[in-house]
Amino acid sequence: MYRFAGSAIAAGRPRPDRSSGTGGSIPPVCSALVGIRSGGLRVAVHAGSTGVVVPSAVVDAVAHRWWEIARETCFVPMSSADTEAEFRSHTSRLLRALFADPFSAEPGREVGAALVARRFAAPEFLGRTTALFDDAVLAPLGVPGASGGQLADLRSALVTGYTEAIRDQTLAQQEELRRADLAARAESDAVSRAHAARFRAVFENAAVGIAISEWDGTILEANPALQRMLGYTLKQLRERGLDDLVHRDGAFAGPTEVGLRSDSAGPISGERPLVVNGGGVIWAQLTTSIISPEEATFGNQDAERYQLTVVEDVTDRRRMRARLVHQALHDPLTSLPNRALFFDRLREVLVRTGPRDPVGILVIDIDGLAAVNDSLGHEAGDQILASVADRLTEEISRAGHLVARIDGDDFAILVGPGGYRGAAEALARRVLAVLGRPFGVGAHAIPVTVTIGVAEVDAAGTDASGLLRAAQTALEWAKGDPTRSWAVFEPGRGEREAARRRLAAAMPAALESGAFQLDFQPIVGLSDGAVYAAEALVRWNHPRFGVLDPAQFIPLAEETGFIVPLGRWVLAEACRQASRWRTSGPRPPLVSVNIAARQVSDPSLLNDVAVVLDRTGLPPEGLQLEITESAIVGSAEAPTEVLQALAGEGIRIVIDDFGTGYSNLSTLRHLPIRELKLAGPFLQGVASEQPAALPGPVGTALERRPPDRVPGADMDVVGALVGLAHTLGLSVTAEGVETAGQADRLRELGCDAGQGWYFASPMPPDEFAASLTR
Repeated sequence: MYRFAGSAIAAGRPRPDRSSGTGGSIPPVCSALVGIRSGGLRVAVHAGSTGVVVPSAVVDAVAHRWWEIARETCFVPMSSADTEAEFRSHTSRLLRALFADPFSAEPGREVGAALVARRFAAPEFLGRTTALFDDAVLAPLGVPGASGGQLADLRSALVTGYTEAIRDQTLAQQEELRRADLAARAESDAVSRAHAARFRAVFENAAVGIAISEWDGTILEANPALQRMLGYTLKQLRERGLDDLVHRDGAFAGPTEVGLRSDSAGPISGERPLVVNGGGVIWAQLTTSIISPEEATFGNQDAERYQLTVVEDVTDRRRMRARLVHQALHDPLTSLPNRALFFDRLREVLVRTGPRDPVGILVIDIDGLAAVNDSLGHEAGDQILASVADRLTEEISRAGHLVARIDGDDFAILVGPGGYRGAAEALARRVLAVLGRPFGVGAHAIPVTVTIGVAEVDAAGTDASGLLRAAQTALEWAKGDPTRSWAVFEPGRGEREAARRRLAAAMPAALESGAFQLDFQPIVGLSDGAVYAAEALVRWNHPRFGVLDPAQFIPLAEETGFIVPLGRWVLAEACRQASRWRTSGPRPPLVSVNIAARQVSDPSLLNDVAVVLDRTGLPPEGLQLEITESAIVGSAEAPTEVLQALAGEGIRIVIDDFGTGYSNLSTLRHLPIRELKLAGPFLQGVASEQPAALPGPVGTALERRPPDRVPGADMDVVGALVGLAHTLGLSVTAEGVETAGQADRLRELGCDAGQGWYFASPMPPDEFAASLTR
């Protein structure tokens, strides 16, 4: 196994005290490579990070694969054992650099140069090497995935070091040519002829192309390598100048244009596209220097100077570089632009767009993809993602919009230039239509639903990060509303959402400080006007906003889970108040308490009810629990068992707001329910009149709230529901009764009880208790 030590350990400095209060964490300014244990390579990173372990067997596997590539592509005057040991050393160094913290790609550059120095120099070798160091290849060999773009950066650095070393080697060969020619001229004619022969041998046998030309670019000599590279004969090359070989899109910068003079200190170099025989194009690295007539063993000896140009084919290198850039900016699964490229394009659009012109983006979330992965496998999920990308590319990208994949199952669209205000919303509707058809995965036709967040603002009013955050916020709004597939970001709503979060955060302290209070609203028998129950309604006496109704904070409590402790308090306080009513008469009213869905599924509900009844002395028959039908219909069996246990103790179970949820009487008949409370909207079509006072058991006339008058009659519906409920042995209470006319019609329809502003508004406990004695 390998053992690597960072500077702190190698220098013998003391290790951190792992028994100290810091827990033995590595100081944040220092990272060290910690030794191997149990045959593994461990690289320690910054404090708080997790060490990455690469076993020795994995290092051996990667090194062996690399050695096989070298053996197949290069000729190296080394034994197999020495060669494999060389690649094992390089592999260890690259993997150590990959997981180092702080990360540096410099070891990749150094390894690339070392490969060239060892004569591992072949275009195919470099291409296969970069293909080896890819997550898709390394992962099956056991190498953990690297975070971010570190592996891509390391590959790029290796390619850079490799190609720079090749370039330096080429320049060294050129310098060798010059020295050989100078030496030949300085010696006797016999020695000169020998050196000239050596120069010619180097010239003829060099692996790179070499051309000697007049100062105006006319080619005098071209070695066989250049002839093979370009596909021209020597005669054809002599009929051309250097500038004739350069493609029109990469006009050659001749010596006089770039300042190459007879006294220039060194060569000039640059990449140019060259036209090969037949019309094709290759990319070449051209390195041009000046030689004197004496240095050249041919040509016009009276000329002042010649050009010596070394030509290296770098087409594969450029393709590899372009491929690496593409990989860094595109998603490998869908080939769409990734998050980084999307941000770059968005920033460009914000800069180019007028300050008052709209810029819009969409964030699209593929719903239910985890279920597909679990049921059909991740390959099926990937196939759906790729198909979504194909449809968006076909239907949306071609219309001028930029489509990107910015996260696992999230896509983003940048609305194309020249978009009108509202174009983003129109595009959202188009996306829903495009993705509305099922996707074929094997023999399955899988429907896919999406949720979309839309943000469209003036270019001057945001930046790229802010606009994306706005779209993601709108996406969360849409996800929170089951009736919507998309939502548009509204700055004011963002402030309201922040206010809701602050309100939710304040609820625990409000409960501790006694800021919650209960009001009670009578439930009145329609046949005799007697108060047989009272519903406990919680209020929040907020120090800033005053008294808040349940609708303003109960949904928040349900979202956050605070409804369980709040509901526990409401139950205890309602039963405590109800125990005071037991002396009000021979038939003291029940207390009716709302129980939320989370409370029904909470395992402590039975115990909570038992403890409260025991402490307050309220008999079970004096308690009525109101539960919405959505809290129990379609739930697991456990809530039903809880309701059976509560009913078995004598507690009345009532379905609240009937008609706003499943409204399935055939299902409810199997539950221990005693009563239905019809939701207020059912009464909107029942005959109504202006509110009036009702003299009765509650006492004085109260201020009434006028009802909304909705055309049409719901009397038949109410009558049918009352009849069905009575058939099942259930009593019926109508909520939201606001007029005498409504009360009369409900009585005629056989409804048992009513609750609403017509009878009495919610009132504090003392006031309600006093009303019972009047």
